[in-house]
Amino acid sequence: MADLKFLNKLRVTGTQIKQDARTYVSRIYNRAGTLFTEASPFAQILGVMSEMSELIMFYLEDSLVEQNIYTAQQAESIYGMSRLTGHDATRGFAAFGEVSFRWKPGADFSKIAGTGLTFDGRAVLKFDSNGLKYTVQTSRDAFRVEKSNKNPFTCEIIQGEYEIQTLTGTGENLQSFNVSVRGLTDHNKVTVYVNGEVWTKHNSLYDMNANEKAFLVKTGIGGGLDIYFGNGSFGMPPANGATIEVEYIKHGGEKGNLRDGSDLTVKWETEGEDSVGELHDLNEFFDVTVTSAPKMGANRESTEFTKILTPLASKSYVLATPDNYEYFLSKYNQYSYIDAYNRTEDQYLDDDNVVYIFAMPDFKRKVTSDQDYFSLPEQEMFFTQSEYDAMYQVLQNSGQMMMASEVKFVEPQVKKYSMDVSIRYFEGFSKHEIMNDIRAAISNYMMNITRRDKLPKSDIVYILEEIEGIDSVNVRFISQKEEDALRLGYYESVITTIQPQEPVTLEDIGNGKQKYVFFQKIEESTLVNITAGDPIPDNIRGLDQWGDIIIGQDEVAVFRGGWLDRDGDTVADDVRMNEEAALSINFDSKPVPRTIYTRLQAGNRRALK
Repeated sequence: MADLKFLNKLRVTGTQIKQDARTYVSRIYNRAGTLFTEASPFAQILGVMSEMSELIMFYLEDSLVEQNIYTAQQAESIYGMSRLTGHDATRGFAAFGEVSFRWKPGADFSKIAGTGLTFDGRAVLKFDSNGLKYTVQTSRDAFRVEKSNKNPFTCEIIQGEYEIQTLTGTGENLQSFNVSVRGLTDHNKVTVYVNGEVWTKHNSLYDMNANEKAFLVKTGIGGGLDIYFGNGSFGMPPANGATIEVEYIKHGGEKGNLRDGSDLTVKWETEGEDSVGELHDLNEFFDVTVTSAPKMGANRESTEFTKILTPLASKSYVLATPDNYEYFLSKYNQYSYIDAYNRTEDQYLDDDNVVYIFAMPDFKRKVTSDQDYFSLPEQEMFFTQSEYDAMYQVLQNSGQMMMASEVKFVEPQVKKYSMDVSIRYFEGFSKHEIMNDIRAAISNYMMNITRRDKLPKSDIVYILEEIEGIDSVNVRFISQKEEDALRLGYYESVITTIQPQEPVTLEDIGNGKQKYVFFQKIEESTLVNITAGDPIPDNIRGLDQWGDIIIGQDEVAVFRGGWLDRDGDTVADDVRMNEEAALSINFDSKPVPRTIYTRLQAGNRRALK
């Protein structure tokens, strides 16, 4: 029996076990006077067993990895585990906007029989700028526009087109169906008809009343939509043979977003019908004006984003806390940063039920191939008022906002800085090439940074030292606020005080609601004179004692020019070499010689990182 103990417990890898087994079998063959080769039966059996063992170990390892949402790689595993926590992975959102249309001046009404035109209440429009189709959103089945009506018609549009798939009920409790859909569907706009009757959508089975005509819709783990019905105690199961129609919108996600103010050309895809049934091209008779460009379109939630959102999922389906608002809006996947918070730490109690939302767009999506951080128009770095209005509309349409709470979107306070970069460089390298590399590296950093407390110089130094040809780097941030104070000889200090008052003032908070205000917030502004050498407080100049940028809760630091320094010279809104600018790159007068020693030291330095 001792001969059978051929496996060494200290050799536990698959290759080692296989080698020990081959050695043992070879020794047995030799005792029998038989040559052991790869063609021997036991060698072939050993090879097959080795391959099978590797597959078994692979599946065991894979199953362990896929059981943890943070280590899982398969989309089905990630979406499945997120469903168990109550998070329904977003299927995407269709962009929505508003248009108005009216009769064209001078339209030839003689071509239209009768008193006007009738067309589908879900008429389809097409935008030339992106080539996508948009569907008119109305409660009516059809539009009837009389020739005598010269007033414009205003209606909402949504990017995409409606589709319907038909299923058949089984009569069983807790019926479930997977609706296979290729492409994106809107996460919210799903309607279910059972025998032609609209049923109510709920977020949870326990929200359904007994025998209520209701359903649940979830993102399919393998794609598409999963539709669930009740069991009698919670919701009603469709009868055996019942016709179930599932209507949804297929859309293009973020491709459907368009900018306000741009030249938007719209064409009708739907035709109109006159009184005798003759069809007419609506483009011949109606002018269309885009009153609000489509926005808030989003792609399907990525698996990496699902891993982040899953722990934040609200089980109450109510927008009550700041975390709930962050979770809800983050699903639209168009923010580089979003922060929802209360101001309960101050003495102004009248806003303790207000949820303030500070949001920054992911402007990387707006940068074209010939743009970067420094050439992107400054207004593209922030949301417009119409975009804030669209966000608020999304929150209202969700039906999840608590009656007692308010929402206010915070307009970022822009603080301008310039960046002065000093470079020692090696000989043999082009200063213009190094300058372009520096611009690209800093631009990439600024478009991806999400840190909200400070912007340290060390980050910039670290990424620039990686650029080939640079020996050493020094970075200095220059504050517009500090330069203004030094040029003018004073700075403005604002002190806020809170005082109780008689609750006689009514404040309109929208939706026809008003509230009493019990406190008065008073802001007193004073000018503080300074002379040469006087220190300027860190909160005024926006820089700490180390020269790092301090970022307040509602503030955004941008590197932009267009302002004056302490000497009255204009800081250029550009990237310049050896000039004052938003990004000023200054090279040492003499390059560092490229000796064997300096090359060795540069290599050693990089190896230490």
